[in-house]
Amino acid sequence: MNKLLSSAPIRQRLDIEEGLDRLMGERALYLQILRRFLQDYRDSCERIQSLLAQQLDAKAQLAAHSLKGSAGLIGAQLVHDQAVLVENAIADGADPAALVEQLAVLLRETCGSIDDLLREHGDKAASSETPAIDPAQLRALIEELVGLLREGDGAAIDLVEKSATILATALGVPTFQMIAAATHAFDFETALDVLEMEL
Repeated sequence: MNKLLSSAPIRQRLDIEEGLDRLMGERALYLQILRRFLQDYRDSCERIQSLLAQQLDAKAQLAAHSLKGSAGLIGAQLVHDQAVLVENAIADGADPAALVEQLAVLLRETCGSIDDLLREHGDKAASSETPAIDPAQLRALIEELVGLLREGDGAAIDLVEKSATILATALGVPTFQMIAAATHAFDFETALDVLEMEL
């Protein structure tokens, strides 16, 4: 056993079944989102520490909040829960240094698990067929989602999960990931801002 890893079960570091459930079983899309997670969040703790050192607490809190949403989306529960603690500590004006260090350990382990999974699956995500999209169906879907987000209705989460493939195809995986992560974190305002920028 690698002594650099914590004793946390791998399922807690990356619950693939939970992540797939959030994307209605769309394995290719899940693998693409995992790749984006590595690109966007692997260095999150260094970024948070740098922002805190510059006394940019609001930006550091936002970085922790963003990590929390994306970790929840992919099923990285330990990272999600620790990011919540970091975000709350910054918001309360407490010293989050020890919490950020623990988050860095959990994030490194989770990214290692993602690396292993992506190596195992190779380029399968890239070979999946792109579904055809009915423009009228997409427009109705976007309008429904915008309405739910504006109302702060939790049904927006179900709609994003149910329509993951269509939204990711139409908006692109990076944009879909931002919307899905924000929605999952009940940050409907951010999800709406991202979505409206695409309209």
